Amino acid sequence: MALSSPEQIAASQKAGLDAFFGLTGKVFEGVEKLVALNLQVVKSTLAESRESLTKAPGTAEPQQWFTLQAGFTAPLAEKSLAYTRQLFDIASTTQAEVAQLAQTHCERYNA
Repeated sequence: MALSSPEQIAASQKAGLDAFFGLTGKVFEGVEKLVALNLQVVKSTLAESRESLTKAPGTAEPQQWFTLQAGFTAPLAEKSLAYTRQLFDIASTTQAEVAQLAQTHCERYNA
């Protein structure tokens, strides 16, 4: 078993810290994107709800009310699918970046 010099130990510790902060940075970038996506969804949902609710007092007939409700709920499936796609994109991109950083660190460690 070979003893490491202080320079080798310092270099190893620096590499470990660099890897840690690199991984942490990528994870926080993913979280930041996720928060931005969720804020966008909340803003658009509130705006659409307000628009629909301002139309509600003008409905006098039950048929108008049901038509208004159908117009509000119909695009929900499409919006949910778009949200899921964006969420998956953020998660898969973050996972790929973290995996790449981990692989690079392992290759440096084994070299």
